[in-house]
Amino acid sequence: MSFEFTPQEQTRVKLAHLGGVQLDPIGHADLAVIAVLSSVYFVNFAAVAFLVRNRNYPPLKSKYPFLMAAIMISMFIYFLGDLVLKAHVHVRGRVLSNCMLFCVWMRIIFGAYMVSVLTTIRSYALFCIFLCNRAFRGKYACCAAAMATVLAIVFVIVTYTMPGAQTVRYVPLIEMCSMSYAYRAVVQGLLWLVWIINAAINFRLRNITSSFNESREMFVACAAVFTLLAFNTVILYTHPLYPTNMALRITETLCSHMIANFLWWFIMFRSMYNCAIHRDTYLAEWKDKLVRDGLQKQYQIARTDPFSVTVVSVASSNVAKLVSLPRGMVTDHDGFDARTSFSRHSMVSERTPHMRHVDDGLWRPESARQHTNPAFLFSPHSPPNPVEHSSSTSTVNDSTAPLTRYDFPLPPKSA
Repeated sequence: MSFEFTPQEQTRVKLAHLGGVQLDPIGHADLAVIAVLSSVYFVNFAAVAFLVRNRNYPPLKSKYPFLMAAIMISMFIYFLGDLVLKAHVHVRGRVLSNCMLFCVWMRIIFGAYMVSVLTTIRSYALFCIFLCNRAFRGKYACCAAAMATVLAIVFVIVTYTMPGAQTVRYVPLIEMCSMSYAYRAVVQGLLWLVWIINAAINFRLRNITSSFNESREMFVACAAVFTLLAFNTVILYTHPLYPTNMALRITETLCSHMIANFLWWFIMFRSMYNCAIHRDTYLAEWKDKLVRDGLQKQYQIARTDPFSVTVVSVASSNVAKLVSLPRGMVTDHDGFDARTSFSRHSMVSERTPHMRHVDDGLWRPESARQHTNPAFLFSPHSPPNPVEHSSSTSTVNDSTAPLTRYDFPLPPKSA
């Protein structure tokens, strides 16, 4: 493929001029764009390989490595589709002139839409963890994947039911793929919808207490993408044949992919850099910060503070009630902790009206029934000193009066 002003390219420019289209020839500027972005994606794929190889490193694992790898692959597919739609290469031959393949399937569905929907799913995963206190797996992950798939299927059905002239078609005169105004509206509407959903999720995440600024990362992503979407929408309707203008097609391509790559690296750079350069030191700092902020559950990191709060359920004779207790009360010596494993609340059964007269099995969590070790760190016969073992994250006050707001049965006062 030549990027020189060959006789064949001169003929293409003249034919376009006769048809009333001012066409800038494909030249070295297009080659430079291809070379620069190809180099960027080469580095990106090396980073993805490093990410997947170190996917069990906790700071990287918390970033959803396979999801971020899929986003990068979709960005590259989007880049390949852009090369054809924006005429950075000569759109000739049976393969490259297949506009439905490159523009619809590669650039839109497996490119722009996939990047957008995977980023939204990542936001939804944070929503499940930080606001719903549920792991992003099982029905939550399946529901998100199903909704994304259904939306893509609807888009494909709309694409193939519309007349060919109203979607994407090949224009032999200028050797380019052309997208109709109606189909541009469908595509832009799909992308705007996905990112509005993403923004709504991140709005709900705005007040989460996060050690590593996940909400800030996604806010920056939404702000940058909305700016890019607005720019692309304006270009699509004010300059419908913008690929014929060298300055516009280069600007649009560079902006799209530089912003997309910036967002990916904005999320991943710190963890990947420290994994490569300061692996052990950063991991220790990362875990310490989680312990201070009380976010071990969200990041699935084993606790180092045995008196952090664990929520348990106390079943009275009338109604089950929730109580916040130090973790040491409901944890086996074998280290099993229902909170760090995303399990449901530990269950506690009250056998008598007076908590001080029950046996040691009172505080045994339901999840610990799977374990054979009967030893526990705490029993009602030997309660820990509330002052000595108080924790900054504890929700149980030392005085008796404020405990009434937790609505759980208290032992009667001694005569």
